[in-house]
Amino acid sequence: MGTRVTRPSEIDLILVTRGGGSLEDLWAFNEEVVARAIFESAIPVVSAVGHEIDFTISDFVADVRAATPSVAAEIITEGVFASRQWVANLMRRMAQAHPRRRLDESLQRLDDLQAGLLRCTKQGVNERSVAWQNLATRLRQVRPKQLLKQRRELLKASQRRLRELTHVHLRNWKNHFGATESRLRLLGPEQVLGRGYSITMDAATSKVLRDANQVKAGQQLKTRLKKGEVFSNVENDFPSSVAKDK
Repeated sequence: MGTRVTRPSEIDLILVTRGGGSLEDLWAFNEEVVARAIFESAIPVVSAVGHEIDFTISDFVADVRAATPSVAAEIITEGVFASRQWVANLMRRMAQAHPRRRLDESLQRLDDLQAGLLRCTKQGVNERSVAWQNLATRLRQVRPKQLLKQRRELLKASQRRLRELTHVHLRNWKNHFGATESRLRLLGPEQVLGRGYSITMDAATSKVLRDANQVKAGQQLKTRLKKGEVFSNVENDFPSSVAKDK
């Protein structure tokens, strides 16, 4: 039987194994003493006796049964390789989480932010510069002093034109008023009286008399001439027929 006895403090695992053979060759692994020793072992035992089709009592009392010694080797070393992979992953994670690496990443991030800020600043300065240049160009094209001078000249010309139009309208209105006054003067009572006509009125009421039937005997009349007025008294009533004839 291929077993190796060492101090428990130095042993992590016991492998009970043998290559393929006849039933007699493998019978030792069916012995009671061997089965009890495997069952009572405080150290984990892996049983790998014979080929895959072979079964012994050691397989049933061991902690783990491997179909063949090669499979047992894979089972035993699987943890080692897994541990190595875990250690490699752990080292990689530790390297990634190392303060120096995080500092380098922060510095790189800071450099990227500074570069972006510098680009934005330059872009903003360029945009403001272009805007100021455009504004300066527009101001040069407009020329405020020249424009103000033109506006003043235009205002003066408008004022002169307004005065001229005002004088023209006043002159036209004066002429029109004079012509109207002349026509009114020709048609006025003074002109009629100047031609020898007179106006007779009731002396008491100043009512103009246009019909002889409107007067009565004893009534005082007032006659207006071109120059002065004449007062008279009616001596008798005028017959209607006489008044009509006249």
